[in-house]
Amino acid sequence: MIYDNIICKDILNIMTDNNLINLRGKINELDSRMLDLIDKRSQIVTEIRKFKDKNKSVVDSDREQEILDRLLSQSQGLYSKDSIIRIWRELFEASSRLQEQSSLAITTKRSIENIEIYKGGKATIASSKRIDGQTNVVKLSSNESAFGPSQKILSSTWNHNLNRYPEISGITLREEIAKLHQLEKDQIILGCGSDETLLFAALSFCQSGDEIIHAEHGFEMYPIIAKVIGAISKLAKEDNYKISVQSVCDQLTPATKVIYIANPNNPSGTYLSKKEIRELMSKIPRHVIVVLDGAYAEYVMEKDYDVDFSLVKEFDNIILTRTFSKAYGLAGIRLGWCYASPRVASILSRVKGPFNTNSLAQHMAIIALNDQDHIKMVTGQNKKNKEWFEGELKKLDIKFLPSYANFSFIESTKTDAAKMSETLLENGIIVRQLDSYNLPHCLRITIGTMEDMKKTIKALENIS
Repeated sequence: MIYDNIICKDILNIMTDNNLINLRGKINELDSRMLDLIDKRSQIVTEIRKFKDKNKSVVDSDREQEILDRLLSQSQGLYSKDSIIRIWRELFEASSRLQEQSSLAITTKRSIENIEIYKGGKATIASSKRIDGQTNVVKLSSNESAFGPSQKILSSTWNHNLNRYPEISGITLREEIAKLHQLEKDQIILGCGSDETLLFAALSFCQSGDEIIHAEHGFEMYPIIAKVIGAISKLAKEDNYKISVQSVCDQLTPATKVIYIANPNNPSGTYLSKKEIRELMSKIPRHVIVVLDGAYAEYVMEKDYDVDFSLVKEFDNIILTRTFSKAYGLAGIRLGWCYASPRVASILSRVKGPFNTNSLAQHMAIIALNDQDHIKMVTGQNKKNKEWFEGELKKLDIKFLPSYANFSFIESTKTDAAKMSETLLENGIIVRQLDSYNLPHCLRITIGTMEDMKKTIKALENIS
């Protein structure tokens, strides 16, 4: 009986092996046919190049989208639609290379070649502290805190050995963050500014050819991150400069992997309430990661804003980010963090560099966290100065949108916005005309000290 069982098992194993060999043989045959078709496609692509306008880009995004839509409608197989999209986008990239006939030895992703280097306003002028001989320059263009960091930081001593690496995960700082906000320390990931944690999300959950959704007039880093990854940006419409939940849902496709939402938004200062975010989360697939960028969260005083990180407990596909650059007045040390579900935090920690935040930055941040009186002063002064400033704008018939951050958002015409910006610059005040956000008719003015804001209003009063 035992002998018979052994023979039966041997026969089954042989049959299984034969089946695998046959199936793999079929796959090999299909792969060869596919390669032959790809070779023929490359020859046709090369022929097409001869008839294209040499002065136009070889990339035809509309044509590519038409192809994807047609293929997805015809697909009856078991491969996921996002996989099909990625495969064809790789073909599009290879085809564009053929048509470009580049002679460069060093080439990169097509998407990276389209990145415009982030300029961040008139930072060079501001850093020199001089405009046409003026030395008392007022910088209201980058949303930094005019009130600086906690005095406790400035008076502290630091005795760390500079020849030693910082603690690999910033555990002491993470414990302090967790204690202040009543969070789980193991779900906190530190970054070199919150920008880096935004990048972690795309690195972890996106592949080349996937799609990232963000607002049409959102933070400039979102499309840059998409291009770095090789993903495609899908722009959600705004309703009075506030991202539309319905438009986000309208942009969803099988290739959507990450949604970035600045909350409050930069540059408009609008925000989504907890109720609106819950509405969004109920309409999107659970595998899509939603990153709520809370760089300006400390400034929001409305009761319907999620200040307690409770959304992470409700939805395991949400990432919340925070920074020490704004209310904490520590933009120069480049430190931020994010909070996510245990599963997502574990994934993010794998793409984080081992020593991505330095010892001095961690030391300063710990002191800052333990001086919440300073944060109350900063946010209180911001509210007071903003209310006064926007009241004066109203007297001057300058249209503005109520902002829940540390800046005011002015809407005008392109000509008038440029005139205001230049007049202020002539008076030693740097503000941000929002051309790079595709809003050349708008200005973003950081709320500074009361003296800064009075100087700004005085300059605006003199515009004829």
